Amino acid sequence: MIKHIVFWKVKEELRQEAFETFCGMTDHLRSILPEIVETRAGLNYNQDGYHICVDAVFRNEKDLETYIYHPEHLKVREYMTSVSYDKTVFDYYFDE
Repeated sequence: MIKHIVFWKVKEELRQEAFETFCGMTDHLRSILPEIVETRAGLNYNQDGYHICVDAVFRNEKDLETYIYHPEHLKVREYMTSVSYDKTVFDYYFDE
């Protein structure tokens, strides 16, 4: 299994709206991509550090790659790039 975590720093005036839009886009991805085993999004209540996070699980690298390059996911990336000013990604393997 692979855990895929992405954190964004989002412009303060856009934070709540961006989070709500992102959650809707993430729900849509989950509904169309069976490669996604599980996903969660969060808005950091602590204003320090990163503001929005997604935490997703995939069975293997092939499923993660399918997700990353899917046209609907690319729309999410484009949107988050437009509202954020920093991003970090962390992927790791784990046993069920």
